[in-house]
Amino acid sequence: MTDLLASVVVAVRGDPRVRRLLASLASQTIPQESYEVIVAENGSAVLAGTDGAYGITRYTCLEQASSGAARNAGLSLARGRFLLLTDADCVARPGWIEHLTARLAAGDVAAAGGRIVKHQPVTWAQRHAITVVDGQRSLSYLPALPLPYVAGANAGFAATALREAGGFDPELLSGNDVDACYRLGLRGHRVGLAPDAVIEHDDRATAAAHFRRFYRYAVYQVLLYAKYKHLSGKRYVLDAYPLRRALQAAAGVPGCAAGLLRGDPGPASAAVLQLIEAAGVLCGDLSGAVRFRQPYL
Repeated sequence: MTDLLASVVVAVRGDPRVRRLLASLASQTIPQESYEVIVAENGSAVLAGTDGAYGITRYTCLEQASSGAARNAGLSLARGRFLLLTDADCVARPGWIEHLTARLAAGDVAAAGGRIVKHQPVTWAQRHAITVVDGQRSLSYLPALPLPYVAGANAGFAATALREAGGFDPELLSGNDVDACYRLGLRGHRVGLAPDAVIEHDDRATAAAHFRRFYRYAVYQVLLYAKYKHLSGKRYVLDAYPLRRALQAAAGVPGCAAGLLRGDPGPASAAVLQLIEAAGVLCGDLSGAVRFRQPYL
């Protein structure tokens, strides 16, 4: 099963930007014969019949719209020592595979995440909003468990350890990357960072899309809490993130005012988007608490 260095698994649902990603994966700094690219469509079949095209090594399609199920399908096909994840709305810089596999090959971590930067921001929301896990400049944590995770937009795993931990949870339509890291952490594995393994990400183009992104994240964070509360011992969660982001926006008001006076709307735009982000998380927390019947706010 492990005759290649890496298997890159891309879960995609009807997103034409995946071709741009695939072009970047075909232009890496390591020999193409040392890695494979597996595309797993979930809920769409845009790339059906394209094995061998766009740099795709293998293609599979699932009717179920679940990134976790698609990632599991990719994991079942993977022949690489390491399993790397990224998304259709991303672009891999040329050294991405080389740097991420080198970090994993060091042997002290079973999962690693690289930096995430903005890809050619155009709209005001793309220029000023936070990107995925704030660029993954440090390890991230959620209230569900005091264990770190890395985001699936830029993540790598030791394939054997990931299989032994059970892969990805298809019920988590968002957050199955977090869950995989939790499974590894509970088995005694460590999670680390690979700062030189850089992925560029298309941030949401509008404020409404930015809100929906954080709303969706928060809904499934509640389900993640429910899954692990027998281990965490938490009877409820008071999520401080929305309040913290709102206070950060409020603290920046003097800077926003100064920026506007000198004709720079950037700080004010960032503050507005922080408030939208906070509102998205708060609404998602409430929706998830009702949907999954959990004391989470």
